[in-house]
Amino acid sequence: MKYGITHLSQIAMREEASHKSQLVSQLLFGDAYQIEDILDDWLKIKTLDCEYEGYIDRKLWNELHEEDAAVYSSLNKYMVTDYLIFIKEFETNVTFPVFMGSSFPYPQDNMLILGNAIFVMELPEARTYSQHPVLSEQQMALLQFASGYLQAPYLWGGRTPAGIDCSALVQLVFKSVNILLPRDASQQVNHGTQIDFATEWQVGDIAFFDNEEGKITHSGIICGKDKILHASGFVRIDMLDSTGIYNKQLEQYTHKLRIVKRVL
Repeated sequence: MKYGITHLSQIAMREEASHKSQLVSQLLFGDAYQIEDILDDWLKIKTLDCEYEGYIDRKLWNELHEEDAAVYSSLNKYMVTDYLIFIKEFETNVTFPVFMGSSFPYPQDNMLILGNAIFVMELPEARTYSQHPVLSEQQMALLQFASGYLQAPYLWGGRTPAGIDCSALVQLVFKSVNILLPRDASQQVNHGTQIDFATEWQVGDIAFFDNEEGKITHSGIICGKDKILHASGFVRIDMLDSTGIYNKQLEQYTHKLRIVKRVL
């Protein structure tokens, strides 16, 4: 079995082995994956963290040795909470950005080895979160991280502040508090405890929305009383009630509520 690890800011994951195929997700710097098949110029991969499948350009493969892949998921990792940080590739001396939401093992003496690539980096100072009389430290950390994506444009399959979709937003926000959820909203809805009444909703609960066929197509994070943070056009905060999401600018409901789940 062969493995790889992302050594670039992001790598596009396609639905099929073609650059014309739709984007289904993105690998972020530090994301590791298993290679399931090799098709000429393409690799069919499955991510190690949430077992999400897609195709990436074979030229972007940075091999991760099997013995390293076996322990990679259990390593203590740093997660980027700033919009981006800059790191330097050791061999080429090229500096490039790493986006918020990326995670990777802590550098040793400012040096990080990912597969066959070596990087020089200095991590930012750790963030501190103010105390809140009602919210827990975990809820405060979640809100602080989620707010960093506000105004990010919607991008189907995107996972960065430069473009992100609704389920990636939910997945990355919860990853920031060490809760790993699946990639898609239709998968995320299978996790957590159902909260039946709006009066019981709390900051950090996840709201799921369905279409006319009853399929879960959207998710967002409750961020306050009658408020939801979600990616729709761009990452925004809208009103939420037992009917769904109400957009004040449009003066209409845009998403029909199906269920609210709690994973915190």
